[in-house]
Amino acid sequence: MKTASLIATAALLATALATPLAQAKNDNKPAAGSGPSCSAGSTVVSFIDCAGSFEGNLRGAPDAAQIAALNAQFGDNGFTYSNSLVYSKSDAAGHGVFTSLGDDFTLTFDNGQVATGLFVIGLKQATRYSFYLFDGGSAGINSISFDVKGVVDKQTDGLSHAIYLGNALTAPVPEPESYALMLAGLGVVGFIARRRARRG
Repeated sequence: MKTASLIATAALLATALATPLAQAKNDNKPAAGSGPSCSAGSTVVSFIDCAGSFEGNLRGAPDAAQIAALNAQFGDNGFTYSNSLVYSKSDAAGHGVFTSLGDDFTLTFDNGQVATGLFVIGLKQATRYSFYLFDGGSAGINSISFDVKGVVDKQTDGLSHAIYLGNALTAPVPEPESYALMLAGLGVVGFIARRRARRG
């Protein structure tokens, strides 16, 4: 009888100790809740992978749970969060790295700049958000059109805000045709200058 009582007490104690540990482990993940899958959303530029949708907000910097979700979901694609990455919000003063809030379902980077390499766009609508991983390659991406069906169940009146998480934006790399056109223009200028020198 004592043995059975001891075993039952040990089992209750183990359960009581395991429950807070499991809850602590789950606190490291954003609350998934009952929203749509991020893959229900669409973008004009194809995303590589997505995470969410999650209950909560995208604040001034990612929290520990969001960083863990980013690394868990996108790590196998080569993306890892680090403090050296640029984090910018469209609802910040001057819209951060974006030209606007993004409430027209398009995000464009300031001054014609482009995002190169792997980067994340987070979309926030109502009380939910999702992360989307893109690869700008070496040429870069300047603008992304999207819907929020991967964040909330229904497309609503625009976006609350978006975040950019990635390398510093760069000026776009000119296409080879641009170089050819520039060289042709220089050739014409040289020809005109030479012709004027002969007359004078």
